[in-house]
Amino acid sequence: MEEFNKIQFYKGSLKNPHSKVRNFSVGGLKLDERLVAFIVSWILTPRGRNHSTLSGEDLLLIYYIMNKVKINWIHTIKEHMQKAMRLCDFHYPYAILISKFLHYFQVNIEGELAEVIKPSSEINSGSLSKM
Repeated sequence: MEEFNKIQFYKGSLKNPHSKVRNFSVGGLKLDERLVAFIVSWILTPRGRNHSTLSGEDLLLIYYIMNKVKINWIHTIKEHMQKAMRLCDFHYPYAILISKFLHYFQVNIEGELAEVIKPSSEINSGSLSKM
């Protein structure tokens, strides 16, 4: 999107738009933008590094969501999965979605390693109230 200016968008999303921009931290964002940033960085395109600093891609997705611009989710998910293969900071997301695909296509998963979801990984009211 050529007309997208991440610095201008970020400044417009801040509670105090006159504050100095050093990095794209979620700390100073307005509530709606902060919740969308949380969803983008933890659920839609999760990563293993700092979730409190937004990337340019994060800002673009937040902009699209906040402005109701259509997103090519197939492309977004594909790109994120490819990053997860190449980079150690990215985790394989979409476990439930992939599990449903495997079940639907009757893929035999006997003997595969499974990871138990810890209560600390769940998003609950405590996580949201900290925001």
